Amino acid sequence: MKRVVMKFGGSSVATIEKIKKVAEILKRRKNGMNDIVCVVSAMGDTTDELLSLAGALSKNPSRRELDMLLATGEMVSASLLAIALNEIGEKAIALNGAQAGFEVKGRYGFAKVVDVNTSRIERELSEDNIVIVTGFQGMNSKEDFSTLGRGGSDTSAVAIASKLGVDCEIYTDVDGIYTVDPRFHSEAKKLSKVFYDEAMEMAHLGAKIIDPRSVEIAKKYGIRIYVALNSANVLGTYIGEENVEESIISNLSVQDNILLVKKTLRNESVAELFLNLAKEDVNIDIISKMDTEGKTLVRFTSVVDERDLIEKVADDFEFVENVSKVSIIGNAMRNQPGVAARVFDLLNSNGINFHGLSTSEISISIIVDTLVKEKVMSLLIREFEL
Repeated sequence: MKRVVMKFGGSSVATIEKIKKVAEILKRRKNGMNDIVCVVSAMGDTTDELLSLAGALSKNPSRRELDMLLATGEMVSASLLAIALNEIGEKAIALNGAQAGFEVKGRYGFAKVVDVNTSRIERELSEDNIVIVTGFQGMNSKEDFSTLGRGGSDTSAVAIASKLGVDCEIYTDVDGIYTVDPRFHSEAKKLSKVFYDEAMEMAHLGAKIIDPRSVEIAKKYGIRIYVALNSANVLGTYIGEENVEESIISNLSVQDNILLVKKTLRNESVAELFLNLAKEDVNIDIISKMDTEGKTLVRFTSVVDERDLIEKVADDFEFVENVSKVSIIGNAMRNQPGVAARVFDLLNSNGINFHGLSTSEISISIIVDTLVKEKVMSLLIREFEL
């Protein structure tokens, strides 16, 4: 049986005309498929507009009510797409996250998928429907809607694909995954294939192509992901198993709005500090610790949006804003000696000061002032021929 899960992002369904185009794409695809499940995001900037409406009423709206509100965005686009398909002669039905069987847990706005009971989806497919599912949402143990956070529709799509045991195709406003954001570097190369770990690093380190949670699910269940332009007429990029014979630096990613945090510890241990930050759900990235003259200086990075949460822990943090994280990613870090040395030499020879650095098995990330971010990017692009 030929089956596929297809996902269209918010820019792909931003207007009625674009919804009609997606309907035509699904109709053409149905000619060669038995079953299609299509996951959609909210139309265009709908999520931001709904947040703005809530903000006009309250400076601190209930997270539970926000999720009730935000869940409606995807319901609108799913319903409209089903109507468009019915109008052109294709059977289609729209299901919200609860109807599609999404069980989630965790705090409102940042829920995680526990399971997907696909019995309703299977039933609708057996009746020859194209099944349109709202991304980004599920039902928690309190029988409340809970959303998955930014990028959650990718996770919804891959979760369904993993339960059905089929490929997942993600259509967006870019035609694949590039070595560098083509808006910054016009000669960036499109990658025909990226392996799972690389894609996760890219997503975690600033590439806004796909949600990292979706790649984690795909890797766990061996689901191949295809990222392509929403016109579905240009060859995109496959995310799958690693080719062990390749050894390359495949991508440069950037994250802005990084927050550098410093604190001198006096009457607390490092463990106590980070336990207290964890209680406030603060996301921590690069950490360094230095002991001098009987004092312990701790530095770590978070994001600017977390500053209020950090300040709840103590009132003597020192904050440095206007910094960015620039990262190079690829399995050459694992398979080729000397990559880190090349990065250090490049920064040193060009007089680039950096606030911190972290490495993983397949990435090197540098924290620099946003003012020099583009210079650092250009240097790395030339050095590693990206």
